[in-house]
Amino acid sequence: VAMPTTQAELTDASYRAMPCFHCLGPNDPAIYCCCRPACEGFVNSCLLPFLGSACGKCLIGNCFGPIYHCCDKIQSRDEYASDRPAGVDSAKAVVVLTIRPVKDVEAYKAAFAPWAAQVQDSTPGVRAFFSFMDKKDDKMCLQVAWYDTPEVLAGIAKDPAVEACYCDNDKATGAVWGNRSEVARAALADSGVSYEYGSLPRGFVKNAPHPGFDSSLYPGPPMIWMSKRWVQPGCNPKIAKAFDKVGELQYYTAPAFLSAFEYSADTNPDQLWSLRFFNDYEMGMVAHFPKTLLSYVPTRVLFTMIPNLKGGLGAEFPVALCFSTKKDIDMSIAYNAGNKAYDQHYWEDVIGPLPDMGKGMASPPPTGPSPKNMRRSDDLGMGSPSNLSNLPML
Repeated sequence: VAMPTTQAELTDASYRAMPCFHCLGPNDPAIYCCCRPACEGFVNSCLLPFLGSACGKCLIGNCFGPIYHCCDKIQSRDEYASDRPAGVDSAKAVVVLTIRPVKDVEAYKAAFAPWAAQVQDSTPGVRAFFSFMDKKDDKMCLQVAWYDTPEVLAGIAKDPAVEACYCDNDKATGAVWGNRSEVARAALADSGVSYEYGSLPRGFVKNAPHPGFDSSLYPGPPMIWMSKRWVQPGCNPKIAKAFDKVGELQYYTAPAFLSAFEYSADTNPDQLWSLRFFNDYEMGMVAHFPKTLLSYVPTRVLFTMIPNLKGGLGAEFPVALCFSTKKDIDMSIAYNAGNKAYDQHYWEDVIGPLPDMGKGMASPPPTGPSPKNMRRSDDLGMGSPSNLSNLPML
């Protein structure tokens, strides 16, 4: 399939699923070609059970996987330019996860919520700036932010009232996806948090005003999956190559898939940090892994990525977080039961404002559920191949 080259072609290509046609539009997972029930029924009842069988696992390891790797070498697919639209060097935005303990939960909520609303409302390049309390430790807060550039991150001033809520210890950790430049690292260096930057970054972060941000098409709020997951011993370099090729497809086939980004962890060579940031359930979550053989994505994931991921569900995730509406999370679990391995955080419990991914694009802000602690700012660790019917977020 010919890849787009001009900016106009890149924008237009992001609306359709290769190798399908323009007529399928921005709000239809085109890879089903109007046969979604039949496609999903076949994949769920026939293909996945077969691939999870002893015969299927043997074929993946000894036939399908090697064929893909051989074709990649013949077509020089390991030689992608790093500055292509789906490459890490094209990322301008910075996505930050912070996990840190607080002294008093209620005091933290009272201080963080108005500060976060003020930051997101008054700073054009801040599209998400929110917090939750950890499901596993109610004294630990989770903070997520999307900055359009490292310079936007560097311009955010600390709030003394919020800083006073943090505990002084070594349990504060975090992950950084996207543009991990020296500007971003310097801005986070004095936070008191031990952020992991790791190695082998791969994947993409789309940059506004990509159509995937448009609130008139995808009103949100988004669905965000963040995890630290295990890979097979010594397989981080292999999965990095496999993931890069999958991301090259998903960048175009899922227009509301704003980021698929991974990197190998600092703390363990057999772990990686993973981000999946969707601005729409259908054109993000579903389109990034459609259950159809009319897309190149599923077979490439199943045959080249899964063999490098360590099996097991919840226990295989040192960190597994999902931020979304309850409806979208429930649908994602129904779509792939393994997604229940993630801690589920619903937007009605958010501390701070809902993310506004379409900010500055002259579209209505997203709407969401009635919040409890929220102010609006105008607004595969998959299972092993033996458990393919229960795949967590790919």
